Amino acid sequence: MGVMILLVALSYGAIAHAAGFPLWQTVLLAAVATGGAAELTFVGVIAAGGLPIFAVMGGLLVNARNFAFGLSIGQYAPAGWRTYLAAHLANDETTAFGRAGRTDREKWSRFSISAILLFVAWVGGAALGQLLGAVIDADRLGLDTALPILLFCLVAGDLKDRFLGVTAAGGAVLALALTPVAPLGLASVVALLALLPAAGFLSARKRGKES
Repeated sequence: MGVMILLVALSYGAIAHAAGFPLWQTVLLAAVATGGAAELTFVGVIAAGGLPIFAVMGGLLVNARNFAFGLSIGQYAPAGWRTYLAAHLANDETTAFGRAGRTDREKWSRFSISAILLFVAWVGGAALGQLLGAVIDADRLGLDTALPILLFCLVAGDLKDRFLGVTAAGGAVLALALTPVAPLGLASVVALLALLPAAGFLSARKRGKES
């Protein structure tokens, strides 16, 4: 997982270099945003000649999915400064890796270790990609398909649960239906709407048990 994030970071650094970003801006953006797709969206819009405001809005839109990740991590993250640090380091991979723990303590340990390793890989890879510049060919590395495969492997165990599987399938259908027509990053955010009927179902089932 860390190697894959490093490769994606190399691609991000190379794209930022091609878009005219200096090294310090590339590294600072990677360290502050730590969203992966958000940084790639930002530099991609700038590279295509888009206005900075649209680049920022695109990055924020893509990172909106972290709201759901934060809800999951907040269930086991210790109170205090570590909660705020976890909020900053939350992403797809660390959330999925943490959820595999059996207890809250194990979940926090898995999340913390993966978050630190991936942060180093992301920021370090971004710097290296910027320095290597045009030497890296992201398309040839196949990074556009590698990350979805990695994420699927991380959550494959959860999909064996019928309720989680149906909820995930509903989100996937929403995302696939909107991808051809929605702005970049919006489809994955709209997929979170599948959580609403799932939450309603759980609430109704809880009330039924109480009555």
